[in-house]
Amino acid sequence: MRECTARCGAMTPPNDLERQLDAELLGRVATGDEAAFARLYDRFAPGLYSLVLKILRDEKEAEDVLQEGFAHLWRRASAFDSARSGAFTWAVMVFRHKAIDRLRARSRRDRTMDLAAREAERFPAEDDLSALAPAMRERHAQVRSALDHIPADQKQAVELAFFAGLTHEQIAERLAAPLGTIKARIRRGLLRLRDFMKEGV
Repeated sequence: MRECTARCGAMTPPNDLERQLDAELLGRVATGDEAAFARLYDRFAPGLYSLVLKILRDEKEAEDVLQEGFAHLWRRASAFDSARSGAFTWAVMVFRHKAIDRLRARSRRDRTMDLAAREAERFPAEDDLSALAPAMRERHAQVRSALDHIPADQKQAVELAFFAGLTHEQIAERLAAPLGTIKARIRRGLLRLRDFMKEGV
């Protein structure tokens, strides 16, 4: 990883000159200035990597979030408002949200795996796995049938979250909808899905 000022590595507050420089660099990034983006990366990356690593406690996932976060900064630099916060503070909020979204996605994967393991324990152990196929096909058909009974926007959000494995933020970006709206759609969709499954749709 590239070198950075001591401020980035230690996550200490920037002084006024550094805040001004960071804001200027981010402003140039908003115009598509790649040199400014590279310099901003040099200044921010070590500190932001340390932040997301503390949250995720996984080097590979922290590296992934670092790349996702800087891609977000490149695309959304124009959204930065220097009157509301410093550039580094704004970046910290962006990266913290992305790390938390990754934690939530990991938690969903873990819950799905636990559920699958519990479901598997309900079936007798057999050498011929094809014996499980009818039950699995029936369960899959039940889920698909229930999905067809919930509103299209909820169905789309649920499928992207649980079948495509996207985070809530990624779904919001893909569908160009507010994050709160996406979370509400998924929550309502899961509740309706549960009700339809209970009714044996």
